[in-house]
Amino acid sequence: MSTDRPLTDGSPRPMNTAVLLREAFNVLNAVPLARLAAAGHDAVRPAHGVVFQHLDDSGTTVSTLAERARMTKQSMAELVLYLEKHGYVTREPDPADRRAKLVAPTERGREVITIAQSTVPAIEDALDELFGADHADRLRADLRAIIDTANSRLPAVP
Repeated sequence: MSTDRPLTDGSPRPMNTAVLLREAFNVLNAVPLARLAAAGHDAVRPAHGVVFQHLDDSGTTVSTLAERARMTKQSMAELVLYLEKHGYVTREPDPADRRAKLVAPTERGREVITIAQSTVPAIEDALDELFGADHADRLRADLRAIIDTANSRLPAVP
């Protein structure tokens, strides 16, 4: 990840809240990605997290994955295709809808999910140590408040 910030009028561009949140996510997301690479899953890239994050054990349609991730179906389909080619997911007919296919984790995909989820306690503990448990809990609550109220309090998207 580059540490250089773009310049505006010759000075580093200020980092607003959204940029700070994204950069913090990138730093935290590097932990499970490093563990995945060390376990032989170096084909998994940062962008693939949205597939694994929103994937049900029993399978999920690309449309639902895209909706959950707030991205286009086409972009999600590309991510799924890559993961399918690398053996992390399969696409099987949806028994509830013959036209649809369910994306389901393979054993290899389940291993990725397990490794990624196993990093959560260490990350949470590190944040508790960095900020103090009470402050870290307030941070989590504040982040949940952003998520929960974003649609009602933030400016509408044109």
